[in-house]
Amino acid sequence: MTARASIATMSAPSEGTRWPFLWLCPLFLFLIVFFVGPLLLNLTESLHLKGSGRPLAEYAHIFGDSYYLRVIAQTLGLGVVVTAICAVLGYPLALAIARLDGAKKALLIFAVVVPLLINVVVRSFGWMVILSRAGALNWILRTLGLPTIDVMYTWTGVTIALVHVLLPFMVLAIASTLETLDARLEEAALVLGASRPRVFLHVTLPLSLEGLITGSILCFTLTIGSFVTVMLLGKTSTMIMPLLIYQQLTVASNWPFAAAMGVTLLGLITVVLWLATRLRQPRWRR
Repeated sequence: MTARASIATMSAPSEGTRWPFLWLCPLFLFLIVFFVGPLLLNLTESLHLKGSGRPLAEYAHIFGDSYYLRVIAQTLGLGVVVTAICAVLGYPLALAIARLDGAKKALLIFAVVVPLLINVVVRSFGWMVILSRAGALNWILRTLGLPTIDVMYTWTGVTIALVHVLLPFMVLAIASTLETLDARLEEAALVLGASRPRVFLHVTLPLSLEGLITGSILCFTLTIGSFVTVMLLGKTSTMIMPLLIYQQLTVASNWPFAAAMGVTLLGLITVVLWLATRLRQPRWRR
């Protein structure tokens, strides 16, 4: 009896182990009400579960119309371009942050994160002042006797503004990985006769790939979900899915179709995250 009682006492959860789960109940309730709940309502609206329409009619409309397929392609293309530019520009900055120390490192980090300290609307209006036909950029070109350029309300202007705000996410993600690398690995490769470019390609870059993937996920997902910057710096020729959802809600008042577009956007982001998790596996990288 004593042995059985001791086994039962060991197997039964103590009061101390129950308390953490009780403290997590408010968090789970908050997530269910304010995160899972809206997603389920959105899915219900898109499938016409509360009405008399066909369940998949809105999705058939999206994937059966060439215009909406082009909008999806433009959204994904913008995400890929902005992410690639952030990776090319961000890696040298991240490498410099990882190699510097003291005041120089602090100043460089501050310069990188400054765009995040400015409100998105103010930042977008600032780029409108710079990139407009009578803006600062064309004023400099006219002063130098060069032909002016028109990048306002184009994909180029939208891309410049998005790179400006999303570059810190890429830089900080890569820098956090580079700072954990052992510098002796690069020194050993140099001692064994490898050149600087070869050390970077075969030692530094593969070991920092985790940070590069993380930064790419952040930049891509934030780009294809961007709304204010694209709305202010673009127009109908720079239509992406968030803007189309906004138009369907405010102009057309087509809530089921807007909900279906939102579910589609969420599905695209989910696929990207799934691919990113696969890229973290060496087998998939090869």
